[in-house]
Amino acid sequence: MCYLDCNQGDCCHNKAGACCLGGVKVHHAGQTDAVCRSYRCNEAYGNVATDNAPPSAETAVRCDDTGCRYNAAHQCTAAHVHIKESDRGPQCISRVEK
Repeated sequence: MCYLDCNQGDCCHNKAGACCLGGVKVHHAGQTDAVCRSYRCNEAYGNVATDNAPPSAETAVRCDDTGCRYNAAHQCTAAHVHIKESDRGPQCISRVEK
């Protein structure tokens, strides 16, 4: 489990910077980019954060970014994962090249 800090304010799973999902998926989106694939815009899905389980900072993170130092068999081993809002989608800025 990782400590997840998410700044993607328009995600329907985000509640006060914590995620209401039990785990998130991060996808390798480019040479040095990784984005949260669990993101769902609350405009399309409504604010389901209040309908899901309570938010938790401790979250399992599955990742397909084999170029990241923290990827071990598609599981993130980073102690802290930070997701920030960007024009390309919610970006994992904890990514570190191997």
